[in-house]
Amino acid sequence: MKTVTWLVALAALSFSYTSAWASPPAWQVDAAKSSLTFKVNVANQTVTGKFPGFGALIRFDPADLAGSSAKITMDTTGIKTNDKTRDAMLLKPAWFNVLDFPQAKFQCDRFVSTSPGKFVCEGKLTIKGSTRPVNLPFTLDIRSNRAFMKGTTTIKRLDFKVGEGPDFASGVPVALTVAVFVDLQATRVNAPAR
Repeated sequence: MKTVTWLVALAALSFSYTSAWASPPAWQVDAAKSSLTFKVNVANQTVTGKFPGFGALIRFDPADLAGSSAKITMDTTGIKTNDKTRDAMLLKPAWFNVLDFPQAKFQCDRFVSTSPGKFVCEGKLTIKGSTRPVNLPFTLDIRSNRAFMKGTTTIKRLDFKVGEGPDFASGVPVALTVAVFVDLQATRVNAPAR
């Protein structure tokens, strides 16, 4: 009887130790098949921009949302909107001020499941030294060791001091809200061979 009790206690201790140290798998983003873009209304026309340079540190498991985490870092010095004059303007102090703030980041603090394959990342976005809470709803499709994620959210640019000054404070000609789109493909790191 004592032997059985000891074995049960040992198994429970082993399970607790493994659970305490286990973490969701890491995912390596495929940069060539992923994108981070935004859309904003400028003079009644939709302008699309992108951050060609961005990186992501992701640990995610739909069965372990509490242990999951994600951080996206964007290189603000490389913003592209298909217009050289506009791109140069975005680098200036009134906009992204890239000399002082060459990076922006989004840190996910909490994941919430809303329905099968749909989640919300509750996090904080930092641009130009200003940090604000931002929720990013997204869909996720995991196929074997590949993950396909798409999300979109809307932010207020003046919350992050982007487009400062009287010429752009009213929302004319540049709208005050900006739609952000995240489209990622990733491979599970150290996945078992199939």
